[in-house]
Amino acid sequence: MSILHQPGQKPLVPPPPPTWGEVAPENETAKVIRFVLVDRVVTFPVAELKRWEHTAGEPEVLSISVGREHVVIEGTELGPIRAALDLKRLTEVRANHGRSTARPGPRVRLIAIEAA
Repeated sequence: MSILHQPGQKPLVPPPPPTWGEVAPENETAKVIRFVLVDRVVTFPVAELKRWEHTAGEPEVLSISVGREHVVIEGTELGPIRAALDLKRLTEVRANHGRSTARPGPRVRLIAIEAA
């Protein structure tokens, strides 16, 4: 037996969290952004973000200038990550390429942090 909700009603169960990272709750802004790398986690204050550029292709690339460093995110369907940046709600990004591809959404293959 499945549980169906009526259109226009609040779902009985919230959607599962994204596998690619975290976003601040609705009507809240992020104070920091964490980039989860293979060997460490790097956190930047949101106020240090200068600009970001989303480049289409295979792979898609999201380049973020933060202070004197440059963060590069490679993957597919990166639009929701860019949108969370635009809304100042992005709080964490992590690679999820090795996980099941059954869930829709961004597939982050690589996160790299380079000196500018």
